Amino acid sequence: MQRFFLAVLMSTAGAWAAQRLDPSNPIVLENTHARFEFEPGGMGIAGMIDRAASVNHVQPVAGRHLLWEAVFAKGRQQTKLTNNSRPCNYATSEDLPDGTKRLVLEWNNLRLWLEDKAVDVRVLVELPAASGIARWRIFLENRSNYWGLWNVSYPLVNGFPAGGEYDIARPVFASGGHLLRKWTSTVTGRYPSGSWPMQFMSLAKGANAVYFGTMDPEARVKDFVVQPGTSLALVHFPENMGVAGSDLPDYYAVELGVHSGTWVQAALHYREWALAQKWAQAGKVSARADIPDTMKSVALWLTEGWNWHPKAGEKPGGRGYITASGWHEAPTTSNEAYFAAQKTMGVPMGVHWYHWHHNEFNHEFPHFLPARDGFKERAAELMKAGWLVMPYINGYSADMDNADFDKFAPHASLDDAGGYYMGFYGESAGRLLAMCPTVFWHDAMSRVVDDLYRNYSVNAVYIDQVAATSFTQCFNPAHGHPLGGGRYWSDGYRELMRKVQNVAHQDGRQIVITSEGANEIFLDLVSANLSWAQPTDWEIPMMEMVYSGYTLFFASPCDYLRSDNFFRFGQGQALIDGRQNGWMDVGLFQPPHAAKVDYLRQCVRLRVAANKFLTYGRLLQPLESLKPVGTFTDEGFGWGATHKGSVPAAEGRLWQSEDGHLAAMLANYTNDAVGFALRVNPPEFGLKGNRYELSEITLNGVVGLGSASGTVERQITLPPAGIKVIEIAAQ
Repeated sequence: MQRFFLAVLMSTAGAWAAQRLDPSNPIVLENTHARFEFEPGGMGIAGMIDRAASVNHVQPVAGRHLLWEAVFAKGRQQTKLTNNSRPCNYATSEDLPDGTKRLVLEWNNLRLWLEDKAVDVRVLVELPAASGIARWRIFLENRSNYWGLWNVSYPLVNGFPAGGEYDIARPVFASGGHLLRKWTSTVTGRYPSGSWPMQFMSLAKGANAVYFGTMDPEARVKDFVVQPGTSLALVHFPENMGVAGSDLPDYYAVELGVHSGTWVQAALHYREWALAQKWAQAGKVSARADIPDTMKSVALWLTEGWNWHPKAGEKPGGRGYITASGWHEAPTTSNEAYFAAQKTMGVPMGVHWYHWHHNEFNHEFPHFLPARDGFKERAAELMKAGWLVMPYINGYSADMDNADFDKFAPHASLDDAGGYYMGFYGESAGRLLAMCPTVFWHDAMSRVVDDLYRNYSVNAVYIDQVAATSFTQCFNPAHGHPLGGGRYWSDGYRELMRKVQNVAHQDGRQIVITSEGANEIFLDLVSANLSWAQPTDWEIPMMEMVYSGYTLFFASPCDYLRSDNFFRFGQGQALIDGRQNGWMDVGLFQPPHAAKVDYLRQCVRLRVAANKFLTYGRLLQPLESLKPVGTFTDEGFGWGATHKGSVPAAEGRLWQSEDGHLAAMLANYTNDAVGFALRVNPPEFGLKGNRYELSEITLNGVVGLGSASGTVERQITLPPAGIKVIEIAAQ
């Protein structure tokens, strides 16, 4: 480890010299933006100060402040070291040529259990000249012949965040993100996963914010852990967890520090780094030939989940649908209901098809073929009418009850005790096991996609769970990958999706490939991302702000038996956030829901009209009215454990198209007219000139609204259940 440390120092050394510091005294790392204070001896983080606001985000604690914690394991035994186990015994600071300030802290020759000089830890903190966000790195060498490293928490800050004082913005499953206001409960998530699909979060106390994220281009497994009132930590999982002598080299930097603003500024900061990573290198949607044009043009999705020719002894019907006029059986042998919906909506549509396969759902995976009787004919009829027909398959699980499971067993993921990871998907499901992304599993899934096309000519395939699940730590030594931690899961499932894409585009095919949720590490390997979370008052377009223009998001599922306001909120917000609407069943189109259908039709037709913004453009920021717009309150916000909440009566988003034009997307969710006081400063977003043309994109064409100079300020009246798209272009 010391040789590795020396190599790092030599590679970064120049004309400047490091200054030795005495770690028995307090140490400070600061610039004009931020001040980080490290307490004597253990070097715990005692201060994280926003100098402009004179706010210290770290509170006093009982005992000592923390900086890092390392857990070691042997079988089920565990022991740990922290920065307070022994005093720091080496510290230096230096100013780099670009103005960055660097602090190095070391704990050398630490005793571990009964072994002397078993562990070295080196911490490096760099604070760029123009930022209050520092970059934190850690190196740990383990020389024990008994203990293996299990995990390392770093940076580990106790005394932050204060409980109930911070608005926490976090990435979330199948949605843009959540803003948890004045939060008191634990927030935790594993990256990479559909539940934590990006590597950052924001904690804001008014306009004084803390950014917390990683800069890991290899997508190694890690946990974000925030316990309001207690601590914040990034938990790293090393390769070969629990194997005697396993280390944690410095693979990537963690960013932690202060800035002014909210989650919006945090998202803009992350976007700058994220768009340089491999999962964004397929380029902008407009230039991505791997995304078929059929996917780019879809404006509305429906779901189909019915068994129209059940097996003997099996109940028909699947889901069916419920309306205010009672229970209605689903279509059985006809696409009539779908064609009627297509005629009503008048836009390109897709159908996400469940229960098309011969096997019962959640059984016999991955043996989906052959299809049920009638699928091929109905699919062909829909595709001839311009539909995307996207059958469901699962790309992550194999059923232990399969007769040929012996072929799959060697490739299943194993936990640290040698057991399978068996998912529980209800009492009626099969025994579905998590598969490690070995070459065998790559080939199995590629064959399913190939067979679907060869036998049924489908133009889209949905691969469930791949983007939704979390990095599954596999301890199967026969697989040849490092045990537990590392990057093998990310690399392996990326390779699986790459092979699927090869199948989807071989011999001139143009098959749409999607997956569940929106895990950033797969964005270059899917055509679009299923955002199927239910409407919530916590929703923010966090992921759309980072990746709009580089990928597509689809779905806005909503219980259409709920109030009109609730439904309009779900659909209108999805539209202005850039998602393709829908993912409801055809029961929506029954007469009792005519008002909901009218609003949805307005959404999807405006998406087509404003395609250059919502499909190919960039979401710049939310827009807030300069005057209050009022709110409405409803029950049932959220997913699973629902709650009562209040949301604005109207919301706005600012988009920019590739030609530089701006568009204010404004949606009214209520039955009352709403005044929206709009303010946009075009030069802030690159528009040049002194005067700007304003126009409204309507369902009947573009209507001129005159011109404006300087900052654009307009009082926009949104009619009841109305949506407006105001385009701004330089003259």
